Amino acid sequence: MIKIEHLTRDFGGGRGIHDLSMHIPKGKIFGYIGPNGAGKTTTIKILCSLYRPNSGRAFINGLEVTPNNSKQIKKIIGYMPDNFGVYDQMSVWEYLDFFCAAYHIPVKQREQRINSVLELTSSKHMLDYQVISLSKGMTQRIGLAKTLLHDPEVLILDEPASGLDPYARIEMRETILRLRDLGKTIMLSSHILPELAGICDLIGIIEKGRLLAFGTVAEVTRKVQENLKITVMVDSDPKPARELCEQFPGTGSVDVTANEIHFIYTGPRGALPDLLLSLTGNGVRVMEFREDHADLEQVFLSVTHQKA
Repeated sequence: MIKIEHLTRDFGGGRGIHDLSMHIPKGKIFGYIGPNGAGKTTTIKILCSLYRPNSGRAFINGLEVTPNNSKQIKKIIGYMPDNFGVYDQMSVWEYLDFFCAAYHIPVKQREQRINSVLELTSSKHMLDYQVISLSKGMTQRIGLAKTLLHDPEVLILDEPASGLDPYARIEMRETILRLRDLGKTIMLSSHILPELAGICDLIGIIEKGRLLAFGTVAEVTRKVQENLKITVMVDSDPKPARELCEQFPGTGSVDVTANEIHFIYTGPRGALPDLLLSLTGNGVRVMEFREDHADLEQVFLSVTHQKA
């Protein structure tokens, strides 16, 4: 649904994006991660036909993002920037009706369309609220409702959870998941890394305009994690299990917490089933044998070579 090929937009001094390539399938949530100035918003604005690249190409649902295709592209996408204008003296209904007119939605269809987007964003109770009275979380939900008015296939959301309290972030996350279930393709830029880990099908990590990693959270984690963190949970005295783990080639220091054995493993991944066989073959009742993946914040710091 979103295809980027060798995209470059150079602002000078290393700013911009450089030789960016990635493909985002239909119906997926893509989390775009990077520090301020990394190139996230530049990428988004090129996809929205707001910037033109110096070189490379971008496509939305097979349609190339060019000035000639700008009107068609804007029908396909819904873009919610990190800061968007609201009209304080309008009611929520008037605000959404105004944008229905901007999207050239026929008058007879507007009531149904407004009710539909308010339902999707759990905002129907705000219908008669004055925009000036809305909290930050409410404003974000109405902004998303406005973005959905023309029923776009692709949603590009720049920092949608920025400045929200925990409850409002949960509501926003649930709304985004509902939209994916409806078949929307969603590109989500955010600094709140744990939020992305829980909802994204794919992630991309960008720094200084260059894409450093792309894939599922698990794929990116496996690529950057130098050593495997293994946990073995047993239903018996952990001492024999600890001794067997310590003797296995590639095992580093072993720690025990209650009935769990934790250790770093530096050997080949394919040999781990042999350790499990050794444990069970020696009478250890293994309840769980798992690899503990690094969380998204650790992955980000590893990829960008920063220290926590």
